[in-house]
Amino acid sequence: MPEISFVIPVYNKADILPHLIRALAEQQPQPDAEYIFVDDASSDASVAVLEQAAAALPAVTILRNPANAGPSIRLNQGAAQARGQLLCLIDADELIVPDAVALMQQAMRQHDADMVHGKVIRSEQAADNLTRAPLGAMPDCAVGDRPLHMILTGRGFVRMAWLVEATLFRAVGGCDERLFIQDESLPLRLATRARRMIDFRGGVTYAPRADSHLSADKRQQHHDRFFAYYYLLRDVPALPAEDRRRIAAICAAITWKAVRRSSLPLAQVDALVAYLRGKAGFSVPADILDRAADAFRSLPGIRHTPASVPKLPAS
Repeated sequence: MPEISFVIPVYNKADILPHLIRALAEQQPQPDAEYIFVDDASSDASVAVLEQAAAALPAVTILRNPANAGPSIRLNQGAAQARGQLLCLIDADELIVPDAVALMQQAMRQHDADMVHGKVIRSEQAADNLTRAPLGAMPDCAVGDRPLHMILTGRGFVRMAWLVEATLFRAVGGCDERLFIQDESLPLRLATRARRMIDFRGGVTYAPRADSHLSADKRQQHHDRFFAYYYLLRDVPALPAEDRRRIAAICAAITWKAVRRSSLPLAQVDALVAYLRGKAGFSVPADILDRAADAFRSLPGIRHTPASVPKLPAS
């Protein structure tokens, strides 16, 4: 049984996959790992590239799918096949540095944490020209015994550079399949059950210049960000009052931004009142958030996860 399962959703990443696989193969020391790639019905040569390049890695599984369903569902699909005690969750278009996994694992053991987030460094270099410098030594780490509070009050944790205990991932039900994109929602869900979190402040992955990214769609981004927090309020009523207030304030801030930038069909005065109350530290009226949720649901052109998702056998 492997110690670590890398779970990597793939959609139209044929150009960067050879670089990704090379980066995984260059991990030092090589982890006791399996590698699960979940193709989300790519229309390019992603599967063929995986089949050819994955020979550089041990214990590779490629999950093929006949229909596109989004990264939330595909990450869950891969995690369901994982046998490792730890899940390493990274995006297919981000390249991991050579000693990242070993150092993240060391930090996890040292601090008895069940979730670790590494910094993602954005680069203007194309993958062909990108140099991934090793960390070399343990970077600064912030350790929190209140993981949700840490996420709500800290720097951004939305990029997929996570090492988490598989039992934690499964305890929260994995990614929220009500949302197409899991970037914002998954850390929140994990944090509601985690005993300790590490903000690993070294550069774990590099994101090379790319022509497109799912989260670049601002309307989709606003929709999925809002519901990541809105569902958390609805699904976990026992959250501490301070955290609930912060979450509601974040919902209000997302709503106000969407009203101003994306023509969200909600009265500007309601959105502004909610935003200002949240910013000032006051409670945000629940009825305004409910109306905002209805407005987000009415937005055209938003991608949703399908109710029934066909799957093909693994290889």
